[in-house]
Amino acid sequence: MLKQVSIAVSFFLAANASALSIDLGPATGYNIFVKENFQQPGADSHGKIAVGGNADIGQFDVAVNHDPSYYHSGPQLWTDPNVYDDVLVVGGNLKTTGWGNIKGNAIVGGQVVSGSNPNSAKGTITYGNPIDFEAAFDYFDDLSATLAGLDNTGSINFLYNNWIQLDGTSDADLYVANITGLVLKNATDLTAPGLTQTDTLVINVSGKDIHFDSLNYGIREHFAALDLSPSNILFNFYEAEKLTFDYGGFRGNILAPNADFTFYSGDLSGQVIVKSWTAGWGAQANLWDGFFDPYGSDEPTPPTVEVAESSGWALSLIGIFGLIMLRRRNLQAKA
Repeated sequence: MLKQVSIAVSFFLAANASALSIDLGPATGYNIFVKENFQQPGADSHGKIAVGGNADIGQFDVAVNHDPSYYHSGPQLWTDPNVYDDVLVVGGNLKTTGWGNIKGNAIVGGQVVSGSNPNSAKGTITYGNPIDFEAAFDYFDDLSATLAGLDNTGSINFLYNNWIQLDGTSDADLYVANITGLVLKNATDLTAPGLTQTDTLVINVSGKDIHFDSLNYGIREHFAALDLSPSNILFNFYEAEKLTFDYGGFRGNILAPNADFTFYSGDLSGQVIVKSWTAGWGAQANLWDGFFDPYGSDEPTPPTVEVAESSGWALSLIGIFGLIMLRRRNLQAKA
């Protein structure tokens, strides 16, 4: 019996694991992963950032929880107080006006724009292109489309025009819910009493131009709070070309490989994968819960495997096929 499918650079089967985990492959280890340009004048991220195009970060603090000299809320991600991590990768040009606002090393594929603060990085600024962003987003396109093709695991109710109810239990530790962008925009609450801490929730959201804001996972009426870490939740905006977060707090990973993302204010807890990023001073990528647990629990991180470059895509197809066949067998068994 298949007990785990990990979404990584490839899908892979782990016979001794107990839950389905989502590990977003090329974006693993990054709080924010952007194909094209990134622009934000201020605020901060807890984790690392990778940008395929140009990055204008102003006084934005990059990867504050990788800074060994100062304690921030959430997980402390540095490993050696005397060694800075590579916390910012920029494929194009970098512009920054802050002093020490890059809390480690930066790797730049283009140039540091004239007028930038020469003391912006606490570590070093070197030049190179360590990430193939085109290949990464080819993979994310395929992944997003594959997830969007999965059927609903249980029934979905939308009460009072603001409450998403997910009924039933997971199928092999995976629960899939397909909703529209309008439902997400209007939703204030989400409950799923049948899910447990070992489950993974994938919410496929249709629509090309989507606005959304806070979504509460707490108690509503006689329904208990969602018993699931935000790191086990993935919102897949598989059709989105424009994606806008207006305000408030939102917990869960975001996959929107073809969306220009506008982030006005509030805070996001999770990994964010988008085409481009434009945000304001009040937009925080805080309490990062994508690959590390900010609450300090002993929950293990997903396992990883070494995949030869020539075989990665083949393994990905094998894993996708295995997931589809598993769901078919379960549906036949229920029939």
